[in-house]
Amino acid sequence: MLRICIQTKRVATMASAAIAACWGLAVASRADETCATDAGSSHDVVRVIDSETVLLDDGREVRLIGALAPKADAIAMPDAWPPEREALRALETLVSGRAVTLRYEGRKRDRYGRELAQLYVAGVSGPEWVQRRLIADGHARAYALPGNSGCLRALLGAEEEPRTAQRGLWSRTTYRVREASEVDALLRLAGRFVLVSGRVSQVARTQRTTYINFGSDWRRDFTASIASSLVDRSPDGATRLSALAGKEIRVRGWIERRNGPMIVLGSFDEIETLNGNEGVPPPGSKAAADTKSATPPPDTTTPR
Repeated sequence: MLRICIQTKRVATMASAAIAACWGLAVASRADETCATDAGSSHDVVRVIDSETVLLDDGREVRLIGALAPKADAIAMPDAWPPEREALRALETLVSGRAVTLRYEGRKRDRYGRELAQLYVAGVSGPEWVQRRLIADGHARAYALPGNSGCLRALLGAEEEPRTAQRGLWSRTTYRVREASEVDALLRLAGRFVLVSGRVSQVARTQRTTYINFGSDWRRDFTASIASSLVDRSPDGATRLSALAGKEIRVRGWIERRNGPMIVLGSFDEIETLNGNEGVPPPGSKAAADTKSATPPPDTTTPR
């Protein structure tokens, strides 16, 4: 069994012994259908369109939600990017000409009409989860989209070992975990998917947004944000986020320019605690209750 963790910031050069603190979810090393409970049909893959999209025998295109494969910059790199070629070959080896079973969680289609599904292919020991295999082999990074975050925690567990071993795409500095203090470098990565680690300086809340600040200057320093409405829907959400202050965490997502660099989070699972920290107290725990009693009410006026 592999232990799934929620981790975040400053972990660019962590040894495998410093495995991140976990929110407590165990997943099987092969097929895990618990995160995608809506079973779909089985079809043959007639073509691998790109490193994260396949064409089925009924004409549907399926995007492998949760596994973000490397992509070349069409302008800066007109020729194929080696990690992209390697991911494409890996996916072709796994599924080309083979029957796959689709399973769903959350949103089932993107705006282009592609299916958003977890794929399973027959293996020697039973069904093999395609996204997890690609991530475990270092050909993709775990990610989530709004409405499709149910499998993220399981996929994060598959990513830990190849990232620590610098295998596959992780062997390239392009994909290294960035430090929150690398403000100028992060600004240059606007529009790209990045993992960022660092120590939380402050968690501040406004009516619409809760900010996880990593420096004293919110106008310039790196920040992660999450909708306050999402925090309120999560059991003990505000208390759990407040408990992050002073801790090393890692977050992931697309960099935006909002004063300084920012990642907008769509799920608590995009936050991972690091370096043996106790982590965010689970909902309803004694630790959460103790934090709640010791923490002032959320600040409704402090900016990010």
